Amino acid sequence: MLNSRVRFKQLLLLLGDFLVLQISVPLMLLLRYGRIGPADYDQHALPFLLLSLIWLVGYYIAGLYDLKLTRDSLKFLRTYFEGMLANLLLAFGFFYLLPIFGIAPRRNLILYVIIVLVLNYLWRLAFNRMIAKTIFKIRLLFIGSPQDAGRVAELIEEAAPGFELKAVLQTAPGTRFDDGSVIWHASPDAIRGMVKDGQIDTIVVGHKPEEVPGLQDALYETIFSAVSLVDRAGFEESATGRIPLEHISQNWFLSHINEGDKRAYEGVKRFFDIVLAIPIAIVTAFIYPLLAIMVKISSSGPVLYSQIRIGANQKPFRIYKLRTMRQDAEVAGKPQFAQKDDPRITKIGKFLRATRLDELPQIWNVLRGDMSLIGPRPERPEFVTELVAQMPYYALRHLTRPGLTGWAQVQFPYASTFEENLKKLQYDLFYIKHRTIMLDIAILLKTIRIVLKRMGT
Repeated sequence: MLNSRVRFKQLLLLLGDFLVLQISVPLMLLLRYGRIGPADYDQHALPFLLLSLIWLVGYYIAGLYDLKLTRDSLKFLRTYFEGMLANLLLAFGFFYLLPIFGIAPRRNLILYVIIVLVLNYLWRLAFNRMIAKTIFKIRLLFIGSPQDAGRVAELIEEAAPGFELKAVLQTAPGTRFDDGSVIWHASPDAIRGMVKDGQIDTIVVGHKPEEVPGLQDALYETIFSAVSLVDRAGFEESATGRIPLEHISQNWFLSHINEGDKRAYEGVKRFFDIVLAIPIAIVTAFIYPLLAIMVKISSSGPVLYSQIRIGANQKPFRIYKLRTMRQDAEVAGKPQFAQKDDPRITKIGKFLRATRLDELPQIWNVLRGDMSLIGPRPERPEFVTELVAQMPYYALRHLTRPGLTGWAQVQFPYASTFEENLKKLQYDLFYIKHRTIMLDIAILLKTIRIVLKRMGT
C-alpha cells in the first residue's frame, strides 16, 4: 500500500512533466511564428513527442523522480538544472546525429528548451510546495513505545518524504518526545475515533496486538475502513528500500521468499543479459587497448587481475577486472576490503572505479552465465565465510546470479567494514525479495546516473 502511494506520486510527477513537454510545442510555434499552423504543428509534433519521451528518461536518470527532493529546495534546483542541461545535449544529438525527421530546429529547439525550463520548474515548484506537502501527505498512527516512535519520526525525516507522524498510541513506558505536532494516546479506543474522523491514513504497528488489551479488536475494525495497516518492519522496508536485519528470521524467509515464482523472471532476465552484453562486449573490445595502456602507465604490473568470487547457489567462479590498485596492494596475502579514498588505488584506478570501467571484463562472466548485469555484487570467499559467521542469512543473497551493478550499489556507498557489509546486506535482501524486470531497469538507470555524476566530479 505504501509503495503504491509513493508510485502514485511519482506517476503524477511524470504525467505533469509529460503534459508540460507537450504543451510547450504549440507555445514554441506560437512565439516563433505568431501562429500555430497545422502544417508546422504536424511537422514538429512527432519528433518532439519522441524527444519528450527521451527527456523523461533523462529526468529519471538525473534523479528528478526522487521524492526526497520535495523537501530540499537547493538540491532540487541543482538537480533540475543538471537534468535540463543533459536533456539539451540529448536534444541536439537527437536532431543532428539522427536527421530522420527532415528538420533541424536550431532556434525552435532553443525556444522550446526555454519554455520547458520555465513551465516545468513552475510545475515542479507547485508540486513540491503544495501537492507533495499537503494534499497527498500520508498521515500515520504509530503503535508502540515512545522510543520506537522517536525512531519512526527520525526515519520519516531522513528517508520518507510525504509521510507525517500524526499520532502515537503508547503501549510501553517511556519518555514521550514532543515536537508540537504529534498527538499521544494511551488507550486503543482512540483508534476508532481517529479512523471515524478521517485523521489518519495508515497505522504502523510496532507492538504485538495480542499483548495490549483491546488493541486487537480496535485494529480488526479498521479492516472495514480505508485505513491501511502495516507493521513497523514493512514501513521501514518501504521507506528505505532495505530489509532491517533485526526483523529477519527463518519465518520471514518462509513468508516472503518463494524462488518458484521467480523462474520465469530469471529466464527473461537471462535473455536480456545476453542481448545487452553482446553490444557491450563489442564496445569493450574497441576501448580495451586504450584502457590497458592507461593501466600500464599508471603503475607497474599486469593490466588484468583475477579473483575467485562466490556466485549463485554459492558456486565459486573467477572474475577478471582491470587493475585499479598497486601490484603490492595485498602484499601480506590477507584479503582487505576496499575503502573510500583507499591509498592503494592508483590515479587511473580512481577514474576506472568511478566510471565502473574496471568492471567491463566481467561482461565475459555475464555471457558465460556466471553473472548478470543486475544483481548483488559477488564477494570473495574469505569475506563470505566471515560474514556468514556473523549473519547466517548472508548466504541467501546467493539465491540469484551476482551482478555488475545492483540495488545495494546504487543505494549505499563503499562498504569497507564487516558492519557496513551487513548493512549493505539489507539492500541485497530487499532486491532478492522484490526483484523484477522493472526494478532491474530502475537500477540500470540509477547506475547510469551515478557513473555520469562521478565523471562530472
